[in-house]
Amino acid sequence: MESILEEIFGDVLIPRLYPQSFVAKTDINKIRDILLHGPPGTGKSLIARTVCDILNVNPKVIRGPEIFSSMLGQSEQNIRDLFEDARQDQRNFGSNSKLHVIVFDEIDAVCKNRTQSSSVRDTVHDNVTAQLLAEIDGMIYLDNILLIGTTNILEAIDPALLRSGRMEKVIKIELPDAAARSAIFDIHTKALIRNAALNEDVNINHIIRRTAGMTGAHMEQIVRLAVQAAMRRDILKRDKFDITEEEAEALEVCHRDFIEALSKITT
Repeated sequence: MESILEEIFGDVLIPRLYPQSFVAKTDINKIRDILLHGPPGTGKSLIARTVCDILNVNPKVIRGPEIFSSMLGQSEQNIRDLFEDARQDQRNFGSNSKLHVIVFDEIDAVCKNRTQSSSVRDTVHDNVTAQLLAEIDGMIYLDNILLIGTTNILEAIDPALLRSGRMEKVIKIELPDAAARSAIFDIHTKALIRNAALNEDVNINHIIRRTAGMTGAHMEQIVRLAVQAAMRRDILKRDKFDITEEEAEALEVCHRDFIEALSKITT
């Protein structure tokens, strides 16, 4: 994942993080679209969130079918509304406009492949796809917007979305290797470390070796299950459910909690 973030940082983020007074002198075009594709659980959504954190932006997040409405024309209007704040800010503030980020999680649910026959495809899907493509084409006039899409299956997306000038940065996300799993583990345990709730006996190298072939989603699940195992262990040790705040403050997640978590993971 680190190499993916380095690629995104170099190609997409630097021109937005560097002082705009200099960027304006270069007349370079900023990348406005990123598409992340790969198997489920490989960390596409995590990468999107990390990009937003680096940019210090609260994104608009659209999860697949939630854009659709049963009211005539409302689905298309929902697409237009996503871009309206950026358009309004560009008109009012120009180059001083704040950055707007839109994340389409499972963008294939919104921009379905119109060349594939499907019994579930209808006029609304076609209209929403056309509206989204029109909005993306219109982004060429906006300097204050970044669109991030994720999909498990690249072929499920309408080919028109992948045409040159639309999704400018298409990145395939593979199953994480040991270094990537370690980085993902660090992300999901940073709160434990920050709050001194991760015991020093945790053998990260052992955990990474045990998770070969697992996804980023598995790594998140392992940390969550380990935390739950630690809380269960504390309840059983004290033989009561009404743990006080002071007692909970002393609890640390230990290596044995991660071993228990690993035993519950199925791949």
